Order: sequence, then structure tokens, then C-alpha cells
Amino acid sequence: MKILVVDDEPMTVTALAQKLKEKKYDVVVSPDGVEALKIIADEKIDLIISDIMMPAISGFTLLTMLKHFYYSKIPLILMSGYDAENIMDKSQSLGAHTFISKPIDYEELFKKIEEIVPAA
Repeated sequence: MKILVVDDEPMTVTALAQKLKEKKYDVVVSPDGVEALKIIADEKIDLIISDIMMPAISGFTLLTMLKHFYYSKIPLILMSGYDAENIMDKSQSLGAHTFISKPIDYEELFKKIEEIVPAA
């Protein structure tokens, strides 16, 4: 399974990519939504994990764009350091498969990944 991680925080991207690789996932990283859209156009991505607060294209905007062009094919998990209920509600109303809070609870994340895209 190929997972695209989108976040403008290099430490978060590095840590998350490392944890996913330890679980034998193929990982591609992007520092922002603009680059993420280029990657999605060029590669087969099975799941996207995206931060919400990013410059240029936020996670919400990325999700909205995916919903119009790619959503039926690529599930998306949104993440944020803000654990406000309205952020979770907005994530779900826009069509995110789930929401995770930062700092990331990796066991919870791995469980959610398996629920969304079960191992083949």
C-alpha cells in the first residue's frame, strides 16, 4: 500500500514516514498540498494522511479538491494539532475518512489505516 503524507512540518513528516515504513508501507511525502496534487496525478496512491493547517492549500482545500477529482479512489485522513470538535466535524462533513490529533498516537493511526484500507 502506498501512503502519501502531506505536512509542512519536516519533523512530523520524517517521524510519520519512518513509523509507516516500519509497518512496511510504501511512503511518499509532500511538504504541501500543491506538491501533493502533482504526486497524486503521477502516482497510484492508496491513502493520504494530510495536515490541515498548511500554506497555499490547506488540508481542507486538498480534501475538497480530491472529492471533486479523485475522492472516490483515494481515502484521506486529516490530522491537526488542534483537537477542536468543530475541526473534526468539518473534516467529516467534507468527506475525510477520519481525523487524528497531533501528537500522533501511532497505534490508533495504524488501526484506522487498517479499517480504511484493509491489507490485501
